Amino acid sequence: MTDLALELSKLVRPRLLSQAARAGEPMYERTRHLPRILGRSAPASHEIALGLLLEREQELEAQRKTGDAVYRAARHVELLIAIRAEAAMWQAPSADQDQVNASGIDAFLLATYAASASASAGSRAGCW
Repeated sequence: MTDLALELSKLVRPRLLSQAARAGEPMYERTRHLPRILGRSAPASHEIALGLLLEREQELEAQRKTGDAVYRAARHVELLIAIRAEAAMWQAPSADQDQVNASGIDAFLLATYAASASASAGSRAGCW
């Protein structure tokens, strides 16, 4: 497990913050939100973005725990949304990886028109 994956696995926050981040994740748009959250242009790598986001989130978590007057829950939720979305993109298999098609047309036809299908009405057994 990489350091980043370990950091993500240890990230545990109060239920309300987690639920808000989970609810906001589908609305995350990297090109629009990440530069605003980071205060700079978005890094090309999800791994770099996650590192920067986790650093800022740790600062906010410290503010939350100490009751710091500058702590803003909305900002914390924004960061958690970005972390969830960036982690999902980072861990998703890339489109350029070779993927084996486990079910070609032959497998589809065999499953759809199986010889074991009954001869009852609506069955396509042996009706090629």
